[in-house]
Amino acid sequence: LGGSWNPARSAAPRQRRVLQRAVGSLTALYPSCYMCGVMGRPRLWFVVLLALPVCIAGCGYRFARYPDLDGNGQRICVVTLQNDSQEAGVELLATEALRHEILSRGGLELISDPQGANYTLRGRVARVQTRSRSFTGVALAREYEVTLRIELQIDSVGAGGVDMPLEIFEAGEIYFASADVAALGKNRREALRYLSGLLASRVHDSLDRKLLSAGPR
Repeated sequence: LGGSWNPARSAAPRQRRVLQRAVGSLTALYPSCYMCGVMGRPRLWFVVLLALPVCIAGCGYRFARYPDLDGNGQRICVVTLQNDSQEAGVELLATEALRHEILSRGGLELISDPQGANYTLRGRVARVQTRSRSFTGVALAREYEVTLRIELQIDSVGAGGVDMPLEIFEAGEIYFASADVAALGKNRREALRYLSGLLASRVHDSLDRKLLSAGPR
């Protein structure tokens, strides 16, 4: 064939074509983002790296930062929730989700000792309710919906704090039915895990609004 074959040289045009098609799709979806079109030019990759913050801002994305509430940081203790439902272990899922949300956002410092905290978050799992959502042609359930309801309050430790009154958070999620008991239980557990995370996010949003509006202690 009169020459040596270089696989890298042959693969490069294919890689560029794949990249250009992908970027073309992104540009069609987001025509207002000019910087996305630059990615289709391999020689300008280094420009993209330098302009990445500008590109993110131009596409409408923002980085959320949760500052300390009083400059020194507010400490919060999440007490394990009480379980007043018939679902064993759901209080551990909800409590773990609350703690994980606080840790991941970083606006509050999570500690385990209530005596060293500025605020104590406590409450209960009030209800876990399940109902059939859809049916097959022979009246067998095809989907279920589980609803998780938690009731929380936050108490300030020491004088000058702000107590939050009892607040109710509730949400539902659909999961698939199954003739396999183990698979059905797993689907239900995953739905409850998702709901715990969803409600934990709403709880933290409420904490941000109420504690920030209260001002520094």
